[in-house]
Amino acid sequence: MCPELADEFGEYAHEEILQALVARLLTAGELDQLCDGVDLPYLVGEDGIPVTITSARIYRDAGVMTLDRGVWLELSDGSVFGLTVQMSRRPRHDVTVRRP
Repeated sequence: MCPELADEFGEYAHEEILQALVARLLTAGELDQLCDGVDLPYLVGEDGIPVTITSARIYRDAGVMTLDRGVWLELSDGSVFGLTVQMSRRPRHDVTVRRP
C-alpha cells in the first residue's frame, strides 16, 4: 500500500472506499436522473417537483455518532437516511490500495 494511502484508508480501506464511492455517486446527479438511468421510479413531492438529495456525507463528516462507515443522506422532502457499510468477511488475500 502506498504510504500516503495507508494513512488515509488504514485497515478499513474497503469500508472507506465504498462509503466515499456511494457518497460521490449519490451526489453526481439528480435523484430522478439516477433512478431513470437504472429504470426505477422516482420520488415526487406533493408540489409535483422531484425529490432531490440535498446532502450526501460520510458518517464522520455528518457527525453521526457511530464507529461504522456509511453515508448520511438528506432529501429535499425532509427525510434522512443512513446507509451503513459493513464488512461481513475479510478478503482471503492481502489487498493494497493504489491511485488509478
